[in-house]
Amino acid sequence: MGNPTVVLAGAAALALSLGTAGAESTLDGWPSKTDYLSNDAPFVVFGVTPTRLNRDATQLKLAFIATESLSAVKVFPFVRAAPGERAPLQSPVQCGPRERGYWECALPVSDLLADLQGPHGELGLRIEAHGDPRELREHSTVVVVVPVGGEDRAPPHAQTVSIGKPVTPTSARLRPPRPTSKRRPAGTQ
Repeated sequence: MGNPTVVLAGAAALALSLGTAGAESTLDGWPSKTDYLSNDAPFVVFGVTPTRLNRDATQLKLAFIATESLSAVKVFPFVRAAPGERAPLQSPVQCGPRERGYWECALPVSDLLADLQGPHGELGLRIEAHGDPRELREHSTVVVVVPVGGEDRAPPHAQTVSIGKPVTPTSARLRPPRPTSKRRPAGTQ
């Protein structure tokens, strides 16, 4: 499904963009969440930056890879006060068509955040990507949800408990495997 060189180049570009995006950006996208509802277009979401929004944010950057040409990439933003609440989709933002490669699309969010009731909530993106328009099956739908407001906490996988001495490269030296017996059980050759 595409050229691995393009994917690696996109990964490097994403790492650079996340490195400059601030503390709220992580390589796994936490605390934002990405769900693929369908994935039949040559399209991969790399993530969004920032991964948590303040109420005064003006834009959100969507990063994605097209492993082959895309005929359309439409992003339908929405806001909701709590996870799982129904929310109307706003007018789409056009982020394509795109040729093969790594792409970023800036999405305005200030008007959406002004519609959000209360100090916390979620901003969501329903992303619809289409490959070859002659192939109806080349369609992907991805939903990215970004928390708005709230406190910054370490992601669950970054919260560790240390019991005893930490493992370091020098204390975790590999031992050679133990020799095995060359004797065979009775009755075998």
